[in-house]
Amino acid sequence: MRAKWSAGIDVMRVSLLVGLASLAWPAEAASTDDAARTRILKVVPDGAPATGEGRFSTLAAALAKAAEWRRRDGSTIVVELESGLHRLDQPVRIGPELSGTADRPLVIRGAADGSSRLTGSRALRSASLPQDLLARLPPAARDKVRAYRLPDRIAGEPQFREPKMLNDPAPLVTEVFDGIGALQPARWPNQGYADVMLGGRSDRTGFVFKAPSGCAWDQEPELWAEGFWQWDWLLETIPVERAGPRGGRIGLAQIPYEGERPGGRAALLHALCELDAPGEWWRDRKRGLLLVWPREGKVDLEIGLAETLLRIENARHLRVENLQFERARRDLVTVTGGSDITISRSTFAWGAGRAAVFENVAGGGITESVIRDIGATAVRLSGGDRVRLLPSGLFLRNTQLTRFARLSQTQNPAVQAEGVGVQVTGNLFHDAIGYAIHFRGNDHLFARNEVARLMNGLSDSGAIYAGRDWTARGTSIRDNYVHDIEPAPGFEVKGVYLDDMASGFTVERNLFVNVQKPIFIGGGSDNIVSNNVFVNSSPAISLDSRGQTWMEVAVNDPQSEIRTAYAAMPVTSPRWRERFPRLAPLLTNEPTVARDNQIVGNVSLNSRPLFTEQEADPRRQTIMLNSEATQPDLTRAVTGDPRTLAAFLKARRVSVPLSIEAMARASGPTQPSQPTRD
Repeated sequence: MRAKWSAGIDVMRVSLLVGLASLAWPAEAASTDDAARTRILKVVPDGAPATGEGRFSTLAAALAKAAEWRRRDGSTIVVELESGLHRLDQPVRIGPELSGTADRPLVIRGAADGSSRLTGSRALRSASLPQDLLARLPPAARDKVRAYRLPDRIAGEPQFREPKMLNDPAPLVTEVFDGIGALQPARWPNQGYADVMLGGRSDRTGFVFKAPSGCAWDQEPELWAEGFWQWDWLLETIPVERAGPRGGRIGLAQIPYEGERPGGRAALLHALCELDAPGEWWRDRKRGLLLVWPREGKVDLEIGLAETLLRIENARHLRVENLQFERARRDLVTVTGGSDITISRSTFAWGAGRAAVFENVAGGGITESVIRDIGATAVRLSGGDRVRLLPSGLFLRNTQLTRFARLSQTQNPAVQAEGVGVQVTGNLFHDAIGYAIHFRGNDHLFARNEVARLMNGLSDSGAIYAGRDWTARGTSIRDNYVHDIEPAPGFEVKGVYLDDMASGFTVERNLFVNVQKPIFIGGGSDNIVSNNVFVNSSPAISLDSRGQTWMEVAVNDPQSEIRTAYAAMPVTSPRWRERFPRLAPLLTNEPTVARDNQIVGNVSLNSRPLFTEQEADPRRQTIMLNSEATQPDLTRAVTGDPRTLAAFLKARRVSVPLSIEAMARASGPTQPSQPTRD
């Protein structure tokens, strides 16, 4: 049965990409008057001659001409990047001087087939491999490793990674690429993490590996340690201050967040003596050399150079279409200020930071695109006015997101939504170590998405997450298909994780299949959980009242994170009293108690319906009309027959996911089932 459900994501991926391709049709022919007022500037690919009127060798040059035209008349301006590779060493800025109008936006577009690539990497030149470095390599690598000359601009930079927490600036990262993708710094172990022991009872920054490799780590001049030092939801990368010989004690240059614990997991990065596998690299910062064991047949390498590709600042009425953005050392595209800015039918890949950032933008976002192999959070959408509860108009629609959080594996969701009124709809989130979405703020919408196979290797995490802010209310999570969210052995994860007193959310009409803990309410109140269907996902709904146990101190402390967030919002203002009437009296009305959650009309198949712990009192909630499917219903719906399950969901007014619809259509007609609600 599980194999059939896992196959559903492949059907979904195909149907989604076919759908995106069908949306990439050329624009309808303009009228004669519009065509006469449209000015087209063409940008030739890297190395091609910019011959002929209106053709430019760089995007920056074409935009400079566009700004000149914009000052002279009100023409529609289109900047076309021709098919091929367009290299950038520096970000291209698009400012208010390039703004279009509502009916004549500035358009920046690539070839209709999506073959226009905007990249921030440059080719590396071969160099001689010094004998002293050759001698330090593992014997098996000595006839495999090649040397390359680093660009002067980045050769002397002291670090290739920085510790990363949610909302910190995106990391500045050195990355090496071949035709497959990014290579990794030489590390031990080559994959995954090794168990550690603490260096001593009073030693907060030292550890010893339980089974070290035997490499001479004390000879490494620029060694880093990456580890889950205290929690299995937080990975930190920290410079090594000193390392003992051949498996001895390793000292960190700084204390990890909340210290270390016995039994943590860690790996060592950037060790020349560990350069022992294809696809690994090491650099000599003083000599400006890069040593690489290339993957088979991939000796032509490139290195990321541009920090960002597009920097859009206070522009208005802009359309970016049919482009590939790839290989920036920080974020691929940043949008700050301005309004009405949309990126569509584009691909974002191999950014070391985020794919796209929209901050303080009034209306805009990403649609019908593919986002993959991103180093940290994939998309940040932050806008609107929380004081006045004015929506941002920001969105992510009909987009596929996969393999995000590949460098900063924790605290980096596919989407970070903040402010008011962000809409995340119709997307496919799959196959990444990160989680799908992190909500902060009010009145967001997460709907009609498919979420699958995330967070394997993490613990105490949720695919859809919010927490530690009583005022972050009004968000709706509905009509989503969440499946195969299951942890590694010994870990635990959730589907929808309303953490640490999160309150005032609506979670309705979602389908959960093979999810360890589909909906988890961690101490919050006033949440509505209704008309969801749970299949092989137990317990379906979990509820605790942690404000009465371990979190009571934070609830009662005016300086705590949750109380500070409460004090920051005008909860007694007329607008807030009208929209969220239960917030103003919250601190005088049992703030520690989980209460008034509505758990209504949910259906469980092969799943325990409700689990309560930590003082949670079912009598303080509204729990009614929930049911467990009868055995015939269970047999029909869980055998993997998509036609039967589609009918089962429709009978319960649950939105049928697109992938199940596609499988049902492929299966041919069937007799409608007639399940009855208990």
